[in-house]
Amino acid sequence: MDSRERSDPSYVGWVKISPQYLAALAVGAISGLNAVGTRAPFNETDDFVTGCVLDSRGRRWIVKCPKHSTAATALETEAGLAPLLLDQLRRGELPFDVIRPAGFSPVPTGGRAMVYPEPFGTSISFDDLSGEDARELGRTIAAIHLLPHGIIRHAGLPSYTAEEYRRRHLAELHDAEQVSHIPNVLRRRWEEALENTTLWDFDPVMVHGNIDSENFLWQGTEIASVQGFGEAHVGDPATDLVNLLELDEDILDALIESYQNTRSKHLDEHCLTRAYLINELNIVRWLQHGIRTSNADIKRDALEMLSELADSVDADPTLSSGPAWDVDPSGR
Repeated sequence: MDSRERSDPSYVGWVKISPQYLAALAVGAISGLNAVGTRAPFNETDDFVTGCVLDSRGRRWIVKCPKHSTAATALETEAGLAPLLLDQLRRGELPFDVIRPAGFSPVPTGGRAMVYPEPFGTSISFDDLSGEDARELGRTIAAIHLLPHGIIRHAGLPSYTAEEYRRRHLAELHDAEQVSHIPNVLRRRWEEALENTTLWDFDPVMVHGNIDSENFLWQGTEIASVQGFGEAHVGDPATDLVNLLELDEDILDALIESYQNTRSKHLDEHCLTRAYLINELNIVRWLQHGIRTSNADIKRDALEMLSELADSVDADPTLSSGPAWDVDPSGR
């Protein structure tokens, strides 16, 4: 494969991904399936190519194809969790549906594409959430966090205590320093926060791990289906708040209030502070991902974000000595 093909996001391994290729994967994954066409959506991210296939019986199938080995692992995780989550759904412990894997087909990355019936609902950008939508999302995230830890253990997925989680972040930071330059002002800032054990005093929960708008499918004012459990684990509830920090204040307030009411428990006093910290540390994870996958674009993007953040911290002396993100979850 030449370098153009390796960097072209339409390629997985040597194969150019198209709706027709996804239809072929569906036929290979499900015995007797007669594909007669493709339908929207056909979506591509840094991790997956996803499309819809129509069969001769009028059924619509989603084909989700990983673009690299890390994505392939996440997809296998989601597939392994699916029957355990469906069991919770049958028990009445989940207020939403989850994917139902129907078949798999090998792809050039070494992983497998997953085929499953198209779930009900459509995604809504988090930027477009109303107050009532935010309350529904808060209830949904709380329902995930209330699931028993045994689901994660049974699936063979990571389960961290608060101390293990803190040490994991610290190890990731030190690993990144071995292969790339981390600006000194950020390294000091993060190490001080990670060595402050008081900040990391939380009760672990089952974490979804990828709270993006595309993973929540809505029917009217209710979330009908949740997908994207490929990074699920037992760990810090703050992890699932990271992608919500940019919501308007009143929308985030409504979400947190609903979340706390559903769990009958307040967020710990440092939860939002850790969410802001994890949001910054995710740049380091993004850098590591670019290095592992030899993706020069991702590596360049991560280094630019680190440089911009370092400049922001340098410009405000109150930030350079450590995190000034202490946030009160009840009033912020």
